Amino acid sequence: MSDLVSARIAPEIRRQGNKVLAQLGSSPSDLIRSAYDYVLATHQLPQAEIGGEDRSDITSDAASLDALMASIAQSTVSVPSSAWSVIDDDGYKAYIAAAREADYEALA
Repeated sequence: MSDLVSARIAPEIRRQGNKVLAQLGSSPSDLIRSAYDYVLATHQLPQAEIGGEDRSDITSDAASLDALMASIAQSTVSVPSSAWSVIDDDGYKAYIAAAREADYEALA
C-alpha cells in the first residue's frame, strides 16, 4: 500500500523538472521516493549541486523570480491561525472555494 503525497510547485519548475525526469527515464513519483530515501539515510534535505551541468534551460533572472512571486501571491489564500483548529482535511477545500468565490465577486 502506498500513500499519496501532494505538493505545490510553480508550474514552470514542474514543467522543466518533468522534462528532465523524462530524459532520465524517471517520474515525479521516483523523485519523491528518492528524496524520502535520502532524508531517511542522511537526516538532511537534498541540496542542489549546480556545477558542470548545462543549466541554461532553467530561468533564474530577477524578472522570472518577480513573476513567480506574483503568481504565488495571486494563488495564496489567507487563513487566520484560529481557523486551523476548526478546518479539517475536507473543510479546507470549502474554505478555499469560499475565499476564491469572494475574490471573483470582488472583480465584478
